[in-house]
Amino acid sequence: MSAQEKNDTGAGAGRWVASPFVPGRGHLPPYLAGRSSEQAALQGQLAYLEQGRGAPRETVLLGPRGNGKTTLMRWFEQNIHNTAKQVDVVWLTPDDIPDLDTLANRLAPPSRFKQLLPETLSVDLGSARLSWALSGEPGCLTDLLTARCADNPLVVLLDEAHTLAPDLGRSLLNTSQKVTSKAPFLLVLAGTPGLRAHLNSMSATFWNRAQKLGVGRLDEIAAAEALVRPFTEQGFYFVDAILHQVVAESQCYPYFIQVWGQALWTQAQRCGARLIDAFLLDRARAEVELERDDYYQDRYTELEEQGLLAAAAAVSTAFTGRNELHDPALAEALAGTPVGPDLPRAIIQSRRALQELGYLWQYPGRAVWEPGIPSLMDYINARVTGSG
Repeated sequence: MSAQEKNDTGAGAGRWVASPFVPGRGHLPPYLAGRSSEQAALQGQLAYLEQGRGAPRETVLLGPRGNGKTTLMRWFEQNIHNTAKQVDVVWLTPDDIPDLDTLANRLAPPSRFKQLLPETLSVDLGSARLSWALSGEPGCLTDLLTARCADNPLVVLLDEAHTLAPDLGRSLLNTSQKVTSKAPFLLVLAGTPGLRAHLNSMSATFWNRAQKLGVGRLDEIAAAEALVRPFTEQGFYFVDAILHQVVAESQCYPYFIQVWGQALWTQAQRCGARLIDAFLLDRARAEVELERDDYYQDRYTELEEQGLLAAAAAVSTAFTGRNELHDPALAEALAGTPVGPDLPRAIIQSRRALQELGYLWQYPGRAVWEPGIPSLMDYINARVTGSG
């Protein structure tokens, strides 16, 4: 029975089953599709720690918002808990570590590791619980972590690293470099495309030899798998043409895939239908478009507040009919005229700002630019030009 027939007969008034889809920030989706190479790279780093060795370099996850960097880190955290039980893992954000002492206490709680530590380190006894007092000396953090990791290998997952205080970031990077030469330790950083420039500002130049993993939109096959697998596991199935349409409208953007999945799940529950067909698609589309446009409104406001709307619209026009732009074409779009290889400072700043917002970006190792979300560019252009 089709969804239309089910709806017309009043079917669907049964037990409501919670959606497996999780639109939001950082939750593991019901099926993590299209990230096998990134997962393998992270597992390869973990293997060093399981053998009692430090990872040869840090890992940096880069990508625009909504593509699943936090999700991939959550998967790695869960994988460590499930398969490498002798390895400790600590999840941090910059808000968790305002200073060096707090970082030390998060990575090596004194109540657990006090007996392992060098005598040169002091413990603050003035509070209700023990806490490390490093006197602002990064070298003390190196000694602390080296001793701590000799007892238990440690993986540190630092999300939102593009907001990390530069001085603290420099200390953490330098500590990572020194500790991994002596003990099983791995530092994984995740952030928006602006993380590159932020790490460059920390004067720890060796970071650019880190393992860099680009986390962008999925391909069509992976996007379809991310939608279909959770439905089929619960006894639902798609009309092929409808699946292709949903994948196209999702832009293969992981956040939108979860939004679409949840909307279709909700409509199937309401109608008591097992077939995802054109009727359910039309009912779900209104919900998806409302959430998408609200999301785009926030992105529009960001661009507006930074004085980037005109630049964003010009870039959108340059991408018309294209999936990629090389440096000269992007520079020409931003300048409004052809420019030479030595770009004016204003053009470089505009390009960097659009990159930091994820409006456009480059995969690590690729010399071309691509849209963060193609339909966002269409939305911005239509708003700026008054055509939409």
